[in-house]
Formats: sequence, C-alpha cells, structure tokens
Amino acid sequence: MKIPLINMRYILLFFLGTAMLQSCTKKTPEVPEEIRKPEPEKEPDPVKNLSYVYSSERQLEFSRYQNDILKSSFEQNEQEKNFNNRPKYFRPQTMTFKEDSLFITKLGGYKESYKIKWEKDELFIYQDQDKNWKHFASKNDKNEISLNIAIYNSQLKSANSNALRTGQLYNPSSITEILSEKSRADMTTIWLKINLIYLPENKKP
Repeated sequence: MKIPLINMRYILLFFLGTAMLQSCTKKTPEVPEEIRKPEPEKEPDPVKNLSYVYSSERQLEFSRYQNDILKSSFEQNEQEKNFNNRPKYFRPQTMTFKEDSLFITKLGGYKESYKIKWEKDELFIYQDQDKNWKHFASKNDKNEISLNIAIYNSQLKSANSNALRTGQLYNPSSITEILSEKSRADMTTIWLKINLIYLPENKKP
C-alpha cells in the first residue's frame, strides 16, 4: 500500500517539530555552587579572656603626712607595725578578664567584680557609686599588668573629738584623694603606696 506523498510530508514535519521542541526545552546544566570554606574562628583577645596572677611588688611610698604636706618617711620593715596584714589581704591575687568584665580574687576567698574598658593599654573600671570610669591599671610591652594600691591610717583631731580612719584605694593619684575640705584642718595620715605586677597565668615562672 502506498502512503500518499502529502501524508509523508506531514509526518516528517511532525517529527522535525518534536525534535526541535525537545532541544529547546532541555535545561542548561547547572553549575555546582562553589563550596564555601568555613571562616576561621577568631582567636580570643589575649587580655580579654585571660587570668593574671600576682607576681611581685615594690614599695613606692611610705610616709607620714600632715594634711597633704609630707612630714617624714618610714622604712619598709615598718609596714607590719603600722598596717599588720592589710596590704597582703587587700592586693588582688588573681585578675580574670572575660570580655568587658574583671573578676578579682583575694586571700581569704574575697571576690570583687567590675565592668571594664580598655583604652589602648590603659584599663578602666566603672564605679557604680560615682557613675564614672576610674583608671585602674596599665599593661606594658611584656604583657604584664601593673597596678598601684594605697593603704592608709588617718587621725583627725578637732576641739571635741579625735577620730581614726583607715582605708585602701586602687591606683590613687595622690593623698589628696582621701582629703576633704573638713579634714584638711588637722589630719595626720600614714600613707603606704605599693606597685604590684601581674603575669599571665600560663607564663608565671
């Protein structure tokens, strides 16, 4: 049986159209996405996440003042006579930094904590009572922390009383920090100032 020529043309056109349609609908091969390597974790700041331990100390000043006028000085071996163990118990044994906080541990298990900030190598603590930042300590190029403390005994005399006052300070600028307008009249103070050095816990000899 012969197939009419016109039918053969339709059949050829049908197959040709189907082939072209299939070629047009084929998807472009997907290019695999570049595998992203995980970003390396940032190493913790050597100061912001580290503990420092007490290493050494040196006496900066041990004097007797009349108000803010220096009257005399003491020898280092007279510390215990005037202050007993107060310097040893006031100085921090360890200072632990965690982000924007400082945790201090002292002899006897006494602990303190402060909100802190660094300005280059200078450390400041926030004082809630005064609502301000106070310079606390410094870090040197050896990665050591240097902290000054002061211990004092004051005697305030007046016509009607004879008051005694004791205290201690972190990083005092001078004896004027403990003087008030009322106390300037007749106050005698024994003033001891000590510099303390702290080393990173894993580097202490």
